[in-house]
Amino acid sequence: MTTKNVGDSEYRPFFSIGVMTYNRWEMLKETINSILWQTFTDFEVIVGNDYTKETLSSKSVGIEDPRVRFVNHHHNLGEMQNMNSLMQMSNGKYFTWLADDDMYMPTFLESVHASLVEFDFPHSVFTSYVSGATFPDQIENPVLVGNLMIGRQFLQQYLNRKVLLQGYSGVFDIDYIRGIGGIIRLGKGFGPYSDNLLAIKSGLLEKLVYIDAPLFFFRTHEQSISWVSTDLDSYVSAQDDFLHSSTKIFRNNLLLNDFHSNLFLLLTWCIGDVAVVIGRSGYLITRKQVLEYIVLIKKHVNLLKGSDYYWKAIDYIVKMFAKLVWPISRQALLRLMPNWIKHLAKSVRNKWHSTVQGNTGSDAFTGD
Repeated sequence: MTTKNVGDSEYRPFFSIGVMTYNRWEMLKETINSILWQTFTDFEVIVGNDYTKETLSSKSVGIEDPRVRFVNHHHNLGEMQNMNSLMQMSNGKYFTWLADDDMYMPTFLESVHASLVEFDFPHSVFTSYVSGATFPDQIENPVLVGNLMIGRQFLQQYLNRKVLLQGYSGVFDIDYIRGIGGIIRLGKGFGPYSDNLLAIKSGLLEKLVYIDAPLFFFRTHEQSISWVSTDLDSYVSAQDDFLHSSTKIFRNNLLLNDFHSNLFLLLTWCIGDVAVVIGRSGYLITRKQVLEYIVLIKKHVNLLKGSDYYWKAIDYIVKMFAKLVWPISRQALLRLMPNWIKHLAKSVRNKWHSTVQGNTGSDAFTGD
């Protein structure tokens, strides 16, 4: 489907794919190959290497293809700056990002292209995704045309979790994505929610496309910070920025009628994420950190005053954190408790379990 060769002076690929990498070239090779195996071939790949101790090249990675070029940064840019530098270097009409541990299904680009053509080239196309530790064995490869949506409709479905996507895997008109500043780092840590903000901003678009098929593979593994992080401070600071930025978008005249419902849904999303992070940590988060978060989130909840969603949000906070504070308090108690009391409690618990058949209640003490 390529009309000009890469070496032609007038050549401009249809797609540019910016691949961010840091010291995992074996996964990187799989990632690049998933692009080279695409059924649509008019693209360029720019690999931004943020690992300064190793220089990457076609030869070192073992991929010889003129559509792939490697950019080795002289100093570590950090993920967000790396992403935006790749965006600025790109030559394509449409641009997207791909992390060095994720992959495409073979018809990802062809389905996106078919959708763009069908709907007169909207600013962005998103697809659904599948996650896991290994790439799916059984892959169906039809070329799919997505559903055309107005931004308001898309945003409502995204916040209701009816539309599943990874924000950075969206495919964007290059002028549009540059015009909104690319991807913006949120918070003081590793920047969770920065890619979610890309999806929220799409709520202001006149039209966009969503392909309801898992054409994007999000790899879950122990080195994936978004999958394993227990850095509550990063999440909290990023959520504060995310909620501030999203609130401004929700106040736009195009979305104003949905302001309270959109904000409520986003607040419950954020609170649920914090609950997951606390659970990942084994409840090593302190009670003080939880209470500080409640104060922060209440600041955003106050924007719902005057609507039914205000009390719904308050009720959600109370129920969610009542579940969280008790395990945290229990873990603090266990750390202070002498070992002999722990062992006694465990013995009593085991004896009780052996005499009461069918008991499935939770344990008061672990003894660990």
